[in-house]
Amino acid sequence: MEIFIFKAAAVFFIFFGGLAGGLAPLKIGITPRGRRLLSLGNSFAGGVFLGAGLIHMLPDSIEKFDSLAGGSGYPFAALLCGGGFLLVLFLEKTLVGEKALRLISEGRAVYPYILFLVLSVHSIIAGVSLGLEKTLISSSVIFIAIIAHKSSAAFALGVSLRNESFSSRRLAWTVAFFSCMTPLGVILGAAFSNSASNAASVRAEAVFDALAAGTFLYVAAIDIIDEVFETEDDRVKKFLLISAAFGLMCSIAVWA
Repeated sequence: MEIFIFKAAAVFFIFFGGLAGGLAPLKIGITPRGRRLLSLGNSFAGGVFLGAGLIHMLPDSIEKFDSLAGGSGYPFAALLCGGGFLLVLFLEKTLVGEKALRLISEGRAVYPYILFLVLSVHSIIAGVSLGLEKTLISSSVIFIAIIAHKSSAAFALGVSLRNESFSSRRLAWTVAFFSCMTPLGVILGAAFSNSASNAASVRAEAVFDALAAGTFLYVAAIDIIDEVFETEDDRVKKFLLISAAFGLMCSIAVWA
């Protein structure tokens, strides 16, 4: 019952966190100071994603696969982790990248749609992973990682929509739809976990923990850390924030 209440609260906070972040560009000016604060916040989120993927989700998946495979020795978790990383890489840099270049050459705005697609795929996988978790501590780690980046990801989406002159109504509906992606994943994961057999539930948890770990590592390394260091400002602060967040995830692992 305790884990059910936690997941229900997580759905609520994740949805409204995304909604608030995505609608913020309609209410506030996108100033240099605001962008600087967002960059610093993203730096911390990058460390959280890095730590959650490497210290929590991937080891959890390895442990579950070892129990299921009877000690076969094959690194299934690492295979799926790499698959999750490559999936987002393919979506962002290859599939939509080629289409984006073609549509941009035709004078059509496509970046908001690319951002929406990539963030939505990652959000659903992360949500399913959270929904499948059976312990409060493991669920809390994934929730912290998700909530640390959800608002800033939605804000980035909102900014891109605003920059392309989307109407306020269209922007609001797009942000609301995106905000539903992680909660939808949580609900699907929780429903499967409650209805499936114990072995099937553990197998699904192992698979999605590994996939989510790969997407977390991609978002941390490619979408966040690489981006925040594109400018010369606050490099030491950004590194310290990333390190502090990674250290936080390492500390939580003591109890996980």
